[in-house]
Amino acid sequence: MSETKSTILPVAKDINRVIYEHYESAEAPCVVVFCGVHGNEQAGLKAVARMKDALRAANFKGSLYILSGNIPAIRRGQRFIDKDLNRVWSRNLFSGPVLGGTKVSEHKDRRELLGIISDISNHVKGPLYFIDIHTTSAASIPFITIDDALINRRFTSVFPVPVVLGIEEYLRGALLSFINQLGFVSLGFEAGSHDAEQSVLNAESFLWLVLDVAGVLELPEGVGVAHRKRLADITRGYQNFYEVTFRYALKPDEGFKMFPGFQNFQSIEEGALLAESKGQTLVAPESTIIFMPLYQQQGEDGYFFVRKVPYPMLKLSALFRLMKLDSLLAALPGVEWIDSTKNGLRVDLKVARFMAKSVFHLLGYREVQEDKDHLLVYNRERESKKDRYPFRYSKH
Repeated sequence: MSETKSTILPVAKDINRVIYEHYESAEAPCVVVFCGVHGNEQAGLKAVARMKDALRAANFKGSLYILSGNIPAIRRGQRFIDKDLNRVWSRNLFSGPVLGGTKVSEHKDRRELLGIISDISNHVKGPLYFIDIHTTSAASIPFITIDDALINRRFTSVFPVPVVLGIEEYLRGALLSFINQLGFVSLGFEAGSHDAEQSVLNAESFLWLVLDVAGVLELPEGVGVAHRKRLADITRGYQNFYEVTFRYALKPDEGFKMFPGFQNFQSIEEGALLAESKGQTLVAPESTIIFMPLYQQQGEDGYFFVRKVPYPMLKLSALFRLMKLDSLLAALPGVEWIDSTKNGLRVDLKVARFMAKSVFHLLGYREVQEDKDHLLVYNRERESKKDRYPFRYSKH
């Protein structure tokens, strides 16, 4: 899991919202790439800069839009200015009032990105794929994060990197969760650590493979093999599906400090010393796998735990979702559909105590919200625009 370290210089100060665009047709497949949603994570921007000449010479079969995220934060090289741009997206943005009249810097970026997302999603009638490029503060192999929907599983299963499910259950207001709620394939690619030159190479290889798999362009056979080999060599032994089981959320002025040396997907033993918080030592309650430990000043997530998902469980959950067995849940006492769309369930909290979280996960319910008396759980499968995607290349 070693990385070649290098100083990644900040991008040009005159960065535009639309970094690159190529339009083919409304029916053609389309890939939308976000870079710099966190301003200190610039490997994606650097990778795109390297790709531009080759993109201009490429034989496109589909459309491509590459967008910059938090422009003021990118210019300063910091995660965000006033508020994390990857925590300000909600289910009702399109139906809510136009954002404006606020001093929060990120609202302008969100408003502009929302307009572009709306224009593209309304105009493109073919398969539509949204990719968000990130890096991590800890040393890391490249990996993918997705909301746990079958269209996301099927698309990501062909890439030779680990895939992490269910992070939407722990993060509120993520950009990709918002897009997944619209029914489209969306995934995050974590290219490696912030300051590793290898992260730029990983992001470049992944983007070329995405364009090839999505059908936006066709890579020469040798080129595709080389990019796939680059990622496969780095992630050998970790190419599994994982799910998030725990998040340590930071509180304001907590004084959290992660102990040094942890890496993504590192196995740890019960009792391992993880971090300090308010003078207390945080330890691992069980043997597990640590994920995204925090080694930077800005951020709300101290660390996560993940575990491998057995392949038979993936198959079983896919079968249950295709059969729409979640309809049986709505027949239970205290459980009802939130509205006529049947995209979510309202569960009386007295009932929820006796219903295992794993049952909801199995049937596709990952995003959880609570009001005073109820648990609100949403199902990505009923929102997914499955008919838009020709997933002939995967069985997951």
